[in-house]
Amino acid sequence: MSSLKKNFLFGAVVGSGLTAQAADKAGADYLLALNAGRFRVQGASSLTSFLPVRSANDWVMEFAEREMLGRCTGPIYAGLSVSDPQLDIDELLERVSALGFAGVCNFPTTTSIDGRLGALFERESLGFARELKLIERATFQGLKSFAYVRSNAQARQMSQSGADAICVNIGFTGGGTGVTTHLTVESAAALIDRVLDGVPTSVDKLCHGGPITSPEQALAVTRISGVEGFVAGSTLDRLPLEQTLRDVTRSFTAIPYLAQSKSHALGPPPALVGNSTAMQSLRREIAEIAHEDIHVLIAGETGTGKSLIASQLYETGFTPARRPVVVDCAALDADNGAQQLLGIAAGTRGGNASQRGVLELASGGMLIFEEVGTLTHSLQGKILAFVEDGLVQRIGDTTARQVTARVVSTSLKTAPELVESQSFRTDLLYRISAHTFDVPPLRARVDDIPELTEHIGRSLQQGSTPKFSNAALRLLMEHSWPGNVRELRNALIRALRTSEGSTIGKGAFDFLAQAPQFQRQISEAIRPPAPASLSESDWISEALARNGFRRAQTAQELGMTTRTLYSKIKKYGLLV
Repeated sequence: MSSLKKNFLFGAVVGSGLTAQAADKAGADYLLALNAGRFRVQGASSLTSFLPVRSANDWVMEFAEREMLGRCTGPIYAGLSVSDPQLDIDELLERVSALGFAGVCNFPTTTSIDGRLGALFERESLGFARELKLIERATFQGLKSFAYVRSNAQARQMSQSGADAICVNIGFTGGGTGVTTHLTVESAAALIDRVLDGVPTSVDKLCHGGPITSPEQALAVTRISGVEGFVAGSTLDRLPLEQTLRDVTRSFTAIPYLAQSKSHALGPPPALVGNSTAMQSLRREIAEIAHEDIHVLIAGETGTGKSLIASQLYETGFTPARRPVVVDCAALDADNGAQQLLGIAAGTRGGNASQRGVLELASGGMLIFEEVGTLTHSLQGKILAFVEDGLVQRIGDTTARQVTARVVSTSLKTAPELVESQSFRTDLLYRISAHTFDVPPLRARVDDIPELTEHIGRSLQQGSTPKFSNAALRLLMEHSWPGNVRELRNALIRALRTSEGSTIGKGAFDFLAQAPQFQRQISEAIRPPAPASLSESDWISEALARNGFRRAQTAQELGMTTRTLYSKIKKYGLLV
């Protein structure tokens, strides 16, 4: 893992290529190929992974090589058992490395075996001591290592042996898995803290199992303990469909953004909401440029907050008592635009009194040209004289007045796009863009959506922060938002008006799927191409082809009965 820590780490125990690719596409940090995952695909309990059914190591390498390695972009860790006294650990690691695994994991782990049998493993030096050696040798061979532990002594020893990540095993997962647990989220958090005490900050810290069966519970544990992430096992492998797998995995990978939004909810909201890299960089730029006497161009799509940035430049760099003069360039027509900009001398065009234009009104302050790209060519020429020499000559007057004002312009098009359009004077563009801000669209900073949602919701409800369900926030993060922050605000207004109950759920945003045709066309045009997705039908088809369309052999590979395979072949219309 990178030395730069994420707010939340998510690991997925995967027992099939379908599960692995779904978790990978959803952004899992660790993909753990464990025999327990494969047993769950076959309908067996995780406990079966500790029984001498077949060689755990050979099985993991077999199904991972066939279905996962080379098909996933995320790091895949091989779950290895080293309790066999005749096993050569270095030779095993060489096989793992040659196949292309990123690292290893001590699973099935003897730390989960207690009582007389556990004591026997330790007495014969076939238990935790062998697993320590696995981690040490993996580190020596340049492989990553993911270590399961149950006690503080084990956690400290694993970190000293070079483990990159330590996972506190708090028991088999409760809920609908046939296993019960006496732990609550609070008692599990206390147990995790005891186990992780003294583990260096450089080591990733995760937990697995126990009472945690949902993203909300995983987030709760991370907030009240020192753990940084969660490993989901039976939560994923028991789900039948790839779309459901991706949805559940995304629920967990959305946790960093949920945690981030909650951590900022109590403090004063920043002028430009969001803590993505793009927004942090943008705020730094504003702070650096605000006090410099240079003209600025702010480019970005509609609804991205260009006017907000212009206002922030003013608030930061000018005395708040003097308001900026704002010019709506799209509203300046050919007949009266020049008069609105330059003003008019007394007695001109039948007028008795002279009138100042907006360029003069901005003297000593800031002049904001909104959507400067819509200016006619003739008006661009008049503004060029003002920007270049600071002179304004009213219509009908014979003398020019000296005016000093900082010009901030906003535009739907970037500077290069304005040049390419050939409708905007390059000499004017170069003078009004001594510095350029390129505002990112909302789809390019989805990390900010939970925080933006709570910030906007709080402003709409006059200080009280509405609560949004995890599913609702995930839906908002997956929407393309062609209208950007403005569209998000309007969506929240509608959802807050129609929702019932204390928590705003996913259903309150069903209307987003019914966007007008023109909006869907915009969304499709700006959305980047999605990566190819392996459906259950494709998964079965590929396995059939690999096995020469022999059903019994294919069913065995996929970990299902021949009858189940036949039903799926019939369901998907696969010809065999």
